Amino acid sequence: MQHLRSNTIGSAYQRYERRPVSCEIDGEIFTGNYWIAGMILVVSTATGGASRQLANSEPEYLAKILLTNLVQANRAGKPAAAQEP
Repeated sequence: MQHLRSNTIGSAYQRYERRPVSCEIDGEIFTGNYWIAGMILVVSTATGGASRQLANSEPEYLAKILLTNLVQANRAGKPAAAQEP
């Protein structure tokens, strides 16, 4: 039974390829990673993360927008809000 359970958990877990993303704000470079889970693009940094439906956007372009919004929100002390690209 234990063997069956571990196989089920292993097959339910899916690894997504993480890609680096960066943006420049006021001369500073900020970096994070992004990946696509289904139709959702997820951006993650050491200080938090954000996600948004991919729709017809280019993944790297949308990841930069999300990263920029995330950094600006962290600087202002507010949660990141989704904005249209």
